[in-house]
Amino acid sequence: MFITTHAAIGAFIGEQLPTHPYIAFAFGAISHFLVDIIPHGDTQLYKDYTAGKKVRSSIAYTVIDAVLAIFLILFFLNTVTSDAKFAVTMGIVGSILPDLIVGVYEVSRVTWLKWFHRLHFFFHNMISDTRDISFASGLGMQLVFLAVLLSFLT
Repeated sequence: MFITTHAAIGAFIGEQLPTHPYIAFAFGAISHFLVDIIPHGDTQLYKDYTAGKKVRSSIAYTVIDAVLAIFLILFFLNTVTSDAKFAVTMGIVGSILPDLIVGVYEVSRVTWLKWFHRLHFFFHNMISDTRDISFASGLGMQLVFLAVLLSFLT
């Protein structure tokens, strides 16, 4: 899933648990792995990136997604009630942290993060390795999901 989608899910979790920020963090992290199981059209993009093909476009998608996620997070933090801000923040952090750790591993190849990279892609590729959808379909699905989720927030 896109970072933006993960962040919205984390914000939703945090909003549901306004007095339990650390539980929101844990549920945000768990949600990351669970929703990554759903095929979402980026398997070929990642395979191309790791093969050295379409590296620029992969990085461009990631940067655009990160910028959109930042705006979404700022929106949440400026619209949510003050008593839920910390829980929303922790839900967001938990939900995007797995992708950030994978990014650190991809850039640095730090040996002690390899197990996490494998765990992440175990969930990510559980279904999509054999039955992925197109990138356009994945983008459309996530935009619809994001719109529905945003209608429930704040």
